[in-house]
Amino acid sequence: MMRKMKKLPFLVLTLILVLAVTVFAEERVDRYDQIFDASQDAGRLTARFLQLTTRSDDKSGDSTILTSPDGKVMIVDAGNPSTFIDIQNALDSLGITRIDYLVASHPHVDHVGSFAQLIYGYDIGAVYTTEVEYPTSHYRNYMEALEATETPHVILAEGDTFMFGDHVLVEVFHPAPGIEYYEGYPEGSTQFINNLSLLMKLTYGDSSFLFTGDLYTNSEREIAATYGERLRSGVLKVPHHGAGTSSSRPFRDAVGAEVAVMMSDAIEELRIYRNYANAGTDTYITSIDGSVLVSTVGDGSYTVISQFDRVGDFLN
Repeated sequence: MMRKMKKLPFLVLTLILVLAVTVFAEERVDRYDQIFDASQDAGRLTARFLQLTTRSDDKSGDSTILTSPDGKVMIVDAGNPSTFIDIQNALDSLGITRIDYLVASHPHVDHVGSFAQLIYGYDIGAVYTTEVEYPTSHYRNYMEALEATETPHVILAEGDTFMFGDHVLVEVFHPAPGIEYYEGYPEGSTQFINNLSLLMKLTYGDSSFLFTGDLYTNSEREIAATYGERLRSGVLKVPHHGAGTSSSRPFRDAVGAEVAVMMSDAIEELRIYRNYANAGTDTYITSIDGSVLVSTVGDGSYTVISQFDRVGDFLN
């Protein structure tokens, strides 16, 4: 009899939790099909910041699918290798079989892990990277894929510009050309590699998107001091997944984003989220909000659709 009495509170608690999860699930609207409906893209610059689900020990990382007003496709970063299925599902939903621009912000596994699979599986116009070389297996895999498929490889550095389709200007603000590797590289190179991330701005009319890779605060401050107002952008891919290593105030002030997206498996640091939100930036985290669509007709205003609605105001 005593045993049954001890189990009862646990059973009641379990039932309450099951009911709570059921109610939450019923309230949680999933807009995946709406976000990945390509019929809304014509004449707009659209970025789809993907929610990636890691299936390995590595964090999932970043991947953004962009479509230009005239239908060109760019992918910036491609998560770790286990997240390829998420990227593939998104591309299939959009009906994409050709990737005109495949861009790597830097060669860490959570940014280029699925590059080899994309290169072998899709028609690729060209791969765009910085000149950083990183002697690891995932880096070698996609370099071998480039060679095997004879895919053009374009090296980007500060001062470079190119067109994404006929209407979107791409400017590169970082890193500077010419990299000096320290003795013993790549041992202990995490910050070194992150600070050489590609900083790239896409401008369509009066609208703009800034992609930052995993830049740390020391590089952010130098770039902000050098470029100032030229960094100003309506939409920001938050540096380093929203971690406390990044998003310094000089950089945030220089960019002045209206919309910011953190691609992360979790809330990296609540303080960073609140810094953006308290400044009036409409801020999203893919681990909570799911995939996020941001699009514009080039008039300086943005349409934003998140896959999920937040339940409660628990981040503030």
